[in-house]
Amino acid sequence: MSNKLLFPFLYLTLFVGCAKENPQLSAACELMSNGTYLLKWETFPPIEGTVKVYESVRPDSFDLSSPVFEQDIQRGYKSVLAIPGVQRTYFKLVFNKKYSIIAAERAIPTQGIFNLRDLGGYYTKEGKQIQWGKLYRSGSLAMATGYDRSILTKLGIETIIDLRTEKESYYYPNKFNAPHIYNLPLRGNGHNSFFEEILSHKMKLADILEYDRDVFSFILENNTDYFIKMFDILLDEKNYPVTIYCFLGKDRTAIASALILAALDVDDETIAEDYLLSNELIDYHALVRDADAFTIDIQKAITALYSAHTETIRYSSELIKANYGSMDNYLEKELLLTHKKREKLKSLLLY
Repeated sequence: MSNKLLFPFLYLTLFVGCAKENPQLSAACELMSNGTYLLKWETFPPIEGTVKVYESVRPDSFDLSSPVFEQDIQRGYKSVLAIPGVQRTYFKLVFNKKYSIIAAERAIPTQGIFNLRDLGGYYTKEGKQIQWGKLYRSGSLAMATGYDRSILTKLGIETIIDLRTEKESYYYPNKFNAPHIYNLPLRGNGHNSFFEEILSHKMKLADILEYDRDVFSFILENNTDYFIKMFDILLDEKNYPVTIYCFLGKDRTAIASALILAALDVDDETIAEDYLLSNELIDYHALVRDADAFTIDIQKAITALYSAHTETIRYSSELIKANYGSMDNYLEKELLLTHKKREKLKSLLLY
């Protein structure tokens, strides 16, 4: 199954130090159809000078003696040739030899897997950055092609956390064998149980948002044991790099990813933006046979069923805060993620 991925810009904001005169930096990396990376950058307030860009296949190791190019900062963009066959590319942008930022394409091109992307690059409230190349989220690896498996191998995936039910795992086995595979079958109804209701007109477009919120609430309230195990896995440095996945990487994986980002002190707006990226990486036409044969109303309902909705992630966050007072209280009291554990998680995942 071919999956046509869009490559949205990855916007990162870096507060370099605490001094007010230091600029905020943002960078974007997009893989173009002509085989080039388009790099864009911005500073606020605008600064003059030179940006030097370095390239590496490792996000933690750059040869600073040999920039790929130098450019006037105010130019704001530059294309770089992507080298065929080379594993994932990372770019380090250094502004006036003072301030730097690392960028990479977030979405990873695949053939059969939906929604594979890197959770690296996001910034915490304290200005630290999540390390690139250590934590991925994805749709089902049961759809992986040979090409996809080679991509996962190049990413060096050490651990897979499969959030699908035992039934899903039995009928659609994982097609990538990492050294460590953990099945944490989150409880909650999947989309397939509602697909027939849409086709029979029992569930309409207006019902989808309420259903989506109910699914998220149920998953959060009935899978504490599995989320505790997930964090235990993430607290073992030998398990990295890690990929977390479910059917589409939109619901169960979205909740798991949101909890991890929250534990790392990423702000709510960034968490919501990451959640909504699924809308650009999932094509329901590739999932639903003869989708064009359905009526417009059914097509809209199916699209909404497979879409991420802003209201859903915000409702879930508000629900946690209403029940526990804060996300921090929820993580500590419900998921047993103590301050000490969170600090260890940050030491493993943040620059």
